[in-house]
Amino acid sequence: MGRTRGSVYVVALAAAAVLVLGLAGCTGSDQAAAEGEYESATAADYLVQRGIAKEQAVGRDGGTHRLTLTNGSFTEAWTNALGEQKSCTGTYRDDGGRVTFTWISGCFGDSSASYAIDGDEVAWTDVEALPPYDSAEDQRQAEIFNAVPWTRTDNP
Repeated sequence: MGRTRGSVYVVALAAAAVLVLGLAGCTGSDQAAAEGEYESATAADYLVQRGIAKEQAVGRDGGTHRLTLTNGSFTEAWTNALGEQKSCTGTYRDDGGRVTFTWISGCFGDSSASYAIDGDEVAWTDVEALPPYDSAEDQRQAEIFNAVPWTRTDNP
């Protein structure tokens, strides 16, 4: 499987959602409390309307993304519009309301974002693409993918 930039940003959102919802009411980076499952829909049409290339939106990154967060690590899995299974793995760290995501396999483009919680939904702000994938285009894509809220799907 090739690496995919857009999914990296989606996964970052998912991981942060898990972390944020799990840490609501907790202090520090209690990763055990953040464990859980989340979902976000980044439809190919949504991505294309925001300037993501159709090939990337349909063939790689569009779809319903599911994230599982466990012990400071996360796995993201999704099925693209062509019916192909995709996945990525990485680690996360919460620095008091700002989460940094580091990719290990399947995706690239580390990022950080601040979050706000409303019930089971997590919204992202102040998204930052991190070096070495921090060009203006990397930043634009990080903002597009992180504009989609994440919803907790398991019962904590």
